[in-house]
Amino acid sequence: MVGKSKTRRMSRRELLKSGVALTTLGLFPQLLGACAPSPTPSPTTPANGAQAGSAPAATQGAPKPGGTLVYAQSLPVNQADSTRLMLVYPAAQDVSNTVCDKLVNFDKTMKIVPELAESWDVSPDGLVWTFKLRKGVKFQDGTPLNAQVIQSHVKRVTDPKNPSPNRLLWTQYTDVKVVDDYTVQLVTAKPFAPTLHYLAQESGGIASPTAIAKYGDEYQHHPVGAGPYQVESFEPGSKVVLKRFDDYWGPKPMLDRIEFPNVPEAQTRLSMLEPGQADLINDVAPTDAARISSSPNLTLLRTPGLRPFWVEFNLDVGLFKDVKVRQALNHAVDKEAIVKDLFVGYATVIASPAAPSIAGYTKVGSYPYDPTKAKQMMAEAGWTPGPGGVLQKDGKPFKFSITTADGAFVNDVMVTEAVQANLKAIGCDVAIQKVEASAYWGYLRVPRAQAKYQACFFGFNPSNGDLGYHLNSLFRSNTDPEKGPSVWNLMWYKNQKVDDLLNRADTLVDETKRWEALGQAQKIIWDDAPMIWLYAPDLLGGANKKVQGVFIWPTVFYSLKRASKA
Repeated sequence: MVGKSKTRRMSRRELLKSGVALTTLGLFPQLLGACAPSPTPSPTTPANGAQAGSAPAATQGAPKPGGTLVYAQSLPVNQADSTRLMLVYPAAQDVSNTVCDKLVNFDKTMKIVPELAESWDVSPDGLVWTFKLRKGVKFQDGTPLNAQVIQSHVKRVTDPKNPSPNRLLWTQYTDVKVVDDYTVQLVTAKPFAPTLHYLAQESGGIASPTAIAKYGDEYQHHPVGAGPYQVESFEPGSKVVLKRFDDYWGPKPMLDRIEFPNVPEAQTRLSMLEPGQADLINDVAPTDAARISSSPNLTLLRTPGLRPFWVEFNLDVGLFKDVKVRQALNHAVDKEAIVKDLFVGYATVIASPAAPSIAGYTKVGSYPYDPTKAKQMMAEAGWTPGPGGVLQKDGKPFKFSITTADGAFVNDVMVTEAVQANLKAIGCDVAIQKVEASAYWGYLRVPRAQAKYQACFFGFNPSNGDLGYHLNSLFRSNTDPEKGPSVWNLMWYKNQKVDDLLNRADTLVDETKRWEALGQAQKIIWDDAPMIWLYAPDLLGGANKKVQGVFIWPTVFYSLKRASKA
């Protein structure tokens, strides 16, 4: 459902969800800043109350085998086939990551570590990746792991008949060769530097071919992997229950069960966590962080996220074709106030098209809040005040709408309203168009001629933690206007220099040279200003202090394989 508004009163539900009452948009009274300190960035905080890399807090006690962990999630799990996971719905990834192992995976710092592959190497020309598989690994239905299974997985995820939104992550492999039962090779036409990051992404979760043959299209509700927990029950959209897999090849799972109920309201999740009805919750509102931190029974989980947010311009709209106009609108928005007042400091103003916590990040510039400069730049572009103070050029007003999801992201509507107020202050006539969260992705990812949005609020999560993937997904030129964005280039941004740098970076195995190429791309994109750059929020969760071995990856997903309760 789509609706339009100039301004509107926040509903009680929205206020509860955000935890903030914004009384004067654009002015951002400093009430919130007085209520809670503005925190400084911190490393990942695991659910044992200790900082990442440190020993568990001694007061928590040793983990005990058995028990059930209840993880109340903000989004429903409608299916958990690793090849079909939509990156915008992390709840399903949390289930899939717990059921399925991959060739390689990430540790909590996003370093690549072995999983089903115990070792690997790449040929001198960078075209052949050879993986040695662990022996004796069984899937939860008893199917043995071998090289043929890996070959089958790659063919399945790239099969056009399989509606996988992740197919483009695997198209660089021109061949998958079985060398012997425990050796498999992935072959590329040209060197592909981020191979390991791509394999560690959620679509790398290896499924049992026996289960796929047995369930067919219904496999998405009966996932079978080689991970430490297996599906006990699956109620799509409502609840998933996993149970311990006793024949797991790695460290034996500690819990009897993990339950994943869908609890969409942030305040409801918190009210379940405090009395112990839930052991773990995600998507904690920034304004609830202090409440969790101050509780003697709870731990705040906090990780600097890889997902930056912005307001994207549809560059087919005439208003946004002038780069000076786009840069001026960037100066018109008070990003620092948004971070301080809406996120209580649990976010960072971005200075690059990528989040500062991603490997290879380069700080390439800034657009300081300066409404006077914004007005001057608009005047230089030919936009001067007209009736009612609205900017005009050739008799036409600077008038457009910003489309936003309603409830897909923390404070999404409130951030959009703040941007609206700042832009109105320099003379832009800006309306807000709200789209229900469940319909947002389909509304945006349409063929070029069908795009109805003039600008949109959006955030992209590079789920494999690779900077090149992040930039490619958002800023590489779309290939076919008739089919819509190739990935998430909703702006229809096109710069051949950027395309060339991204192509070159993907082939550079030398990390220093790769970061240099991607740094140049970041600078060009930043100066082109195809969007109003905003912030990268921290990922916040809450856990009972008895919970151990759980952490949030910077990619937004939760690691539960080593979970236990004291």
